[in-house]
Amino acid sequence: MARLFIAVEVPPAQAAGLLSTLPAAPGVRAATPAQVHLTLHFLGEGLGEATQAADKLGAALGALRTPVFTLQAYGTGRFRSGPGAVLWAGLAPGPGLDALRALHAEAGQALAQAAGFQPERRRFHPHLTLARCKPTVPESALRAWLDAHRTLASAPWRVTRLVLFESRLGPQGPQHLVRLAWPLAAPGPTPGC
Repeated sequence: MARLFIAVEVPPAQAAGLLSTLPAAPGVRAATPAQVHLTLHFLGEGLGEATQAADKLGAALGALRTPVFTLQAYGTGRFRSGPGAVLWAGLAPGPGLDALRALHAEAGQALAQAAGFQPERRRFHPHLTLARCKPTVPESALRAWLDAHRTLASAPWRVTRLVLFESRLGPQGPQHLVRLAWPLAAPGPTPGC
């Protein structure tokens, strides 16, 4: 069954630049540029009747008022994942990260109000998953990457829409398919202009 999630896309050039820094150690499975995204809300395994689900999501997320904003990847970290690890890039602090947090909250409220959808309860930790590592990857290789890329940064990119992705697991890993997309609000006038 497909796994569905609401996310913000990362342009392929920025994703490829981040991925190019990963250690070449055996057991490090890098994401593809098409897999790099910012998950806002995981919806689970399928949504029941597809037409009804699309209608509910369209009504809930089509009315979002968060304006277009700019993000930039900055910094790295890792999560322990069972016996392995997940390597990730963080986001630069500033107005873009604030806007992303506002979008997360607004989308969560919209999903909660749409019958049948409940956002995750855990704290939002925005990050870009870059690689999954088997337990056989030496700790020294992971620490060396983290130390070397403490201030890793991408070029900034504009976030112009929110996307419903469907993730299907295949022999080469998950494939993320865009199922629906909602444009963000046009930015307001710049003060003083």
